[in-house]
Amino acid sequence: MSDRERSVEDIQVSREAGGSPRSKLMEAILVLLHARPLRTSEISSNLGYETKYVSSYLSYWKKKGLIYLEGGRWYLTPQGESLATAIIESYSNSRFKEMLVIAKQMLGEQVKETINNKGKQSSEKQEKEVLSFIDSKTRSRDNKSQNKDPTVCLSDISEKLDKEERDILMFLLERYKQWGSTYIYIDQLQEEYKADSAWLFKVLRGLQTKKILYLYNDPKLGFRIGFSQNVKRKLENC
Repeated sequence: MSDRERSVEDIQVSREAGGSPRSKLMEAILVLLHARPLRTSEISSNLGYETKYVSSYLSYWKKKGLIYLEGGRWYLTPQGESLATAIIESYSNSRFKEMLVIAKQMLGEQVKETINNKGKQSSEKQEKEVLSFIDSKTRSRDNKSQNKDPTVCLSDISEKLDKEERDILMFLLERYKQWGSTYIYIDQLQEEYKADSAWLFKVLRGLQTKKILYLYNDPKLGFRIGFSQNVKRKLENC
């Protein structure tokens, strides 16, 4: 790629990042990360963009609190997960409306609006909804600093645990305070906590039995460990 082409791309990233809270590329990145954590190079190769170009987007949205980098891979924050879900749902709804129009045409019914007009209206509505969503999440994040320490909010739970279980819970809460992430994969936890796999799995099973954590076996990424719905509600109300 020539220097002139790189310059054009850099300008485009700057305009899209500075002038609009999202772009089609960023939507695609969020949807990919909703499926699983990825490296910058993996995102670039899958979407067909230069790594430098994708990296510009990732850096911008990291500052906005939608994603974070850990162990060389990009993850969605809780805010990013919610936004990715909203994007997926909005596209699913739009696709359904298009198919409904075609179905009615096949039955010979008169359609008042064209698919293009519907798509335009839907796109404008989606953009307003996402803008409102980001704004509300940003305000929520700004107010979060006034909330209590998560370890204090879960003190009634941690007091009932044995030392090993409490240590693991405190470790996950510290990670939550730092990144806002409510889950981690077992290989990451084992590496960061520097724990024996058999011992760690035994402790996690105990926390799962007490409905503090959930364990989900992802066929591709292995065991995913996260806070239970009850614990999440306590953290949200903290």
